[in-house]
Amino acid sequence: MSKMNLSRHFSLPCFIKRIFPAFLLAYAMAGGMPLSLHAEYLTNTDFKEGSQMWRGDGRTVFLRPDGTEGDENDPGAVPVMKIALSKWHSRSVFQDYKTPDNPNTQNVKVQVYASIDFKRSRFADDYVSDDYVPNADFCIRLLPGELDSTSDLKPGEWVTVKGKLQSLTAANDRTICFLIPPGDGIIYLKQPSITQ
Repeated sequence: MSKMNLSRHFSLPCFIKRIFPAFLLAYAMAGGMPLSLHAEYLTNTDFKEGSQMWRGDGRTVFLRPDGTEGDENDPGAVPVMKIALSKWHSRSVFQDYKTPDNPNTQNVKVQVYASIDFKRSRFADDYVSDDYVPNADFCIRLLPGELDSTSDLKPGEWVTVKGKLQSLTAANDRTICFLIPPGDGIIYLKQPSITQ
């Protein structure tokens, strides 16, 4: 075959486009790198399916850009998880999820909005119980592994709360829990995520 004919059937960019993705897949499957480098472990993170997959004390509503609840058809309204605080008990929303790839690191992130009248309890006894809640406005708890990432909130504003758990022990089943101490007001959550 002449050089001219060979160049017509073979070019380096074409070779890379066709062969390189297959090589990466084979490399990943052989354990060279994780298949899902930044996999999302949670489901229904936009709450478009209501409370499906989420358990606990929350329910889904639509929140307008001005922080008031509205309807799905209101301009700018987005589905969020609403958790009304209790004067006597902590509240929580959680989801169980699978980690068959046994990641070494988990990065957790969620956006939290506290209503203008949000005010958590200042009684020390409310933070000492069998279901321990840290003395903070908001807490992310990741189990197993016992990550507690706390944050103070700004009433009337969205706050991004993050947490990172490293050197995880192997587990196929984990739970992410968002905890709110006793108090007054409402907490809204949106865009929760867990990635490697």
